[in-house]
Order: sequence, then structure tokens, then C-alpha cells
Amino acid sequence: MSWTTRIRVLYQAFFLLLFVWLLDRLAAGDPRAFPFTAFHHADPLTAAGTALAAGTIPGALVWSAALIALTLVLGRAFCGWICPLGTLQQLASFLFSGRSRRESLNVNRYRRWYALKYYILAALLVGALAGTLQTGLLDPLSLAARGLASGLWPVLPGGRPAPGGWIAALLLLGILVASRWIPRLFCRAFCPLGAFLGVFARFAVFRIHRGNEACTSCTLCAFACQGADEPLGNHRAGECMVCLNCLPACPEQAMGYGALPPLAAPPRQPDLSRRTLVGTVLTALAVAPLLRAAGGGRAAARPRLVRPPGALAEADFLERCVKCSLCQQACPTGAIQAAIAEAGVEGFWTPVVVPRRGWCEFACTRCGEVCPTAAITRMTAARKTGYDGKPPVRIGTAFVDRGRCLPWAMGTPCIVCEEMCPTDPKAIWLETVEEAGRDGAARRLQRPRVDASRCVGCGICENKCPVGEEAAIRVSSVGETRNPLNRLLAGSASS
Repeated sequence: MSWTTRIRVLYQAFFLLLFVWLLDRLAAGDPRAFPFTAFHHADPLTAAGTALAAGTIPGALVWSAALIALTLVLGRAFCGWICPLGTLQQLASFLFSGRSRRESLNVNRYRRWYALKYYILAALLVGALAGTLQTGLLDPLSLAARGLASGLWPVLPGGRPAPGGWIAALLLLGILVASRWIPRLFCRAFCPLGAFLGVFARFAVFRIHRGNEACTSCTLCAFACQGADEPLGNHRAGECMVCLNCLPACPEQAMGYGALPPLAAPPRQPDLSRRTLVGTVLTALAVAPLLRAAGGGRAAARPRLVRPPGALAEADFLERCVKCSLCQQACPTGAIQAAIAEAGVEGFWTPVVVPRRGWCEFACTRCGEVCPTAAITRMTAARKTGYDGKPPVRIGTAFVDRGRCLPWAMGTPCIVCEEMCPTDPKAIWLETVEEAGRDGAARRLQRPRVDASRCVGCGICENKCPVGEEAAIRVSSVGETRNPLNRLLAGSASS
């Protein structure tokens, strides 16, 4: 192993371990000073998508400019040295590939359909411009975080299973398995972030170059290439992942990596069909409103669509959420889960609160603290709870199902929901009544009622309800702060 390979492997291992460690520490509830969102804040695809969809860029995303600047200097070094998903694919390819040198040379050749990633990028950015942000579906950082959080963490000791997590885990597993046949197939053909960086990498200061005088066309450089650059031919800087494998592979030392090398031709443009690109753009413009309509529209309130506290109004929320699952990891009770059908097609994999799986801690604000795009706004505990003198932040309202409630339907004493209610005064209060039992004997019962003006929809009552399967008290999104039209009480104030 050459010294350049050793250094690259060390960098890859460091950033992969850092990515996994930050996810693990986020789930463990470590101090808020940790840079949990560092990778996502440096993601230019997230920044571009958010800017196009929401018309603004959250301040923290300006760090993505540093990655673009790095790409303009070094090329797609992020893909070859930093990206955790790229490292996992390269590791999978190394462990599972049993190809001969001749087979590897054939596999590593550039293919025109590798340009698919540019069409995907165009579709995602045009969709964002039309108001539907879906870049997180294939963004490698969101994809890796989602796959690990939903697929790996639940099977570890102390992990919590996530509904629908197998979908994210299966997608991540499929990407890694595909590297068995084509190294880093996702990077070569499907990664929209790689395509985005590839546009800038064409003009990189540092790039691979070949000394024609010393080269004997032995093809060893092409055999070692992790991307689809084909360094033996006309260098494709937009495809090169700067793995530098071709340098030590060359026995004549004809391959080099340096600043402003002499080029035999102008930088190669992406191998795109203008007709296909126009068709992609038009299709994205047509599909964007269909995605919104498929879920019943953004303005339509859905009872079971309970968003995390601090979430923006639904239209604004969907224009910023990149489905990274960081809020899901940060939630200490497991209340935040990925939406499967609750938010419609457009909101697939966006975060929702599922009280039966966990509750929203009354003073917890971690989900807003780790959201990289401000789809969930930061707030203080005093602001969330209303201890600052303003109305508390509400994510919904609890309703008692008298047909399932033990005191109401069965004449059986139970006051669990009232005991668990965290508000002061409690939003759930008990109505004391006396009624005759089946034997005619009088008995005293305490029936729970909900004071809608005090309920914040935290869901701990639903979570702790002893009635199996469907709880006897359930949280609906009605009354949520973020949507003044989805009110329960006439004239109720929102904040």
C-alpha cells in the first residue's frame, strides 16, 4: 500500500468513525455543544435545494460554500476522502469483490448511463424550485444517517425499533451490495451530491494528469480507479473522486496529481443528452404539484400528522426538511419517527410524533437544536413550555375515547393519564361520579376529561394509557401552534 493510499484510508476511517460517533452520541443524548450537524451543514446539495424551495438559506448552511471552494481547488476530494457513504461502498467493494484484473478493468470503464446522476440532480433541483424538496431522498449524508439510524441502531443493545426503518436500511444495504459488482455504483451513477460537486470539479485547480512520453498504456491505472475517470484516456475531472489510486499503480510513474497540469483538451462536459435533460426538467415540473396533491394538499389538516414542536407550517416545513433523521435520533423517548403514509407522498420519511411509541418531553428542545435546515426551529425550554409568559407551543390536543376508556366504558378505576400530564395546572382533570354497578352497589369513579386550553399534545397520556393496542386517549394535530387554521377553540391564540 502506497503512502498516498495510507493517508487517504486514514482520512476515510476518521470521517466515517466521526460520522457514526456523532450519530451515536446524538442518540445517547450527549451535550448540545457537539457538532451533530457538521456534515449536513457542509452539504451544498442541501443548501441549494433549501435555497430553491424556501427562497432562503439558513445561516449554518453557508459552510457548504467551503466544500464548493474545496472542490474548485482539489476536485471531488469530498467523495474520495470524506463522504461516509462513499467509504462504506469502497469498503464493501474491497471485502466482497472477487474479480480478476481483466474483469475489474472492464467494470471500471466509463458508461454513458453514469450520466443518470446529472438527470437526477436536475430533477431534484427543479422540483425544489417548484416547491417540493426531495433532495434528502438520495443525498448520501441523509441516506447514510437514515439507514444507520433506522436499520443499524435498532438492532444494537438498547436500540429502539423504528416503523418503516427496514426501508431505509434495505436501501443502504442495496447500495453497499451493489459495490460487489461495480465499485461505488451509487457514486458513479446515482449520487446527486456527487453530480453537483462534479460540475465544479471540472474546473479544479489540482487534477490528475498523464505524461504521454512515459506512459506505456499498461491499463494499471484504469484497473485501480475507484471512479469512472478513465485516467488512461481523456481525463474526466467531473468523475474523478481523487482517490489517487492511479498514481502508485503506474509502474512508469507517468500519472501525476498537481496544480494546473497541461490538458490535451478542454474539461470534459457531462455526457448528457439535451433532449433527455429537457424532458427531465419538464417531468420534474409536472410531478412536483402531483406530489403535493397525492397527499391531499399541504393545507389540509391531518389528525394523525403530529409534527415535532417548533416545526414550521406544513408548506414551509416541506420546503426545508431534508429527511436526515437527526431529529429522530435526538428524541430521547423515540417519539419522533419517519412518516410512511401519515404525510402523503411528498412527506415520505419526514419526521412525525408517534405518541404510542414515545412522548414529547415537556421541556425538551433537542429536535430543533439538531435540525440542519431550520425546518424545526430552535427554541428555549421556557418558550416551549410557556414559562416565558407567552402561550406554550402546542403540537396537538388529546381526546378521550369514552368507548375505550376504563372509567368511562368499563366502570374500572384508572387515573394514569391524569397522573402523567406534565402541564401546570394539569390539562387532564378528573370528574368524580358515583354510579351503580352490575350488582346494584354504588361505586365511586374518577373519569378523565381534557382541558383543551391547557393541553399541548405532548402525548405522554396516550403513551402511558394501559389500554392495549389503540389507546383510550389519543393526540390529534388539531390545536397545533404552527397552523392557526387547525384550531379547536374559537379565538384561541397561537404563538
